[in-house]
Amino acid sequence: MSAEQHTCPICHAPMAFSPRYPRAVCSQCAAQARNEQGELLAFYNETLSGSGFRAVVRETGEPHASHMCYIRGIRCYADEARFGGIVIQVLQKK
Repeated sequence: MSAEQHTCPICHAPMAFSPRYPRAVCSQCAAQARNEQGELLAFYNETLSGSGFRAVVRETGEPHASHMCYIRGIRCYADEARFGGIVIQVLQKK
């Protein structure tokens, strides 16, 4: 694995390394993000320019008021990425 690569901290799939987001999860794991009640979450930028953060419960569209989420029982934090998009990072070690 090159210095530009690392593995997802949850599933260990290879992915590009970002020094700004060293604990970022892969897209497959990000799609599994859930709230404390176990409901799947979706995260969005509020504007087309990629600013603002919005989280909703996927099934109902209800707002999720927190950046906290869980992936495979691991506590994570979702937020807007520097140049748009969403990044989810692990908060605790597996």
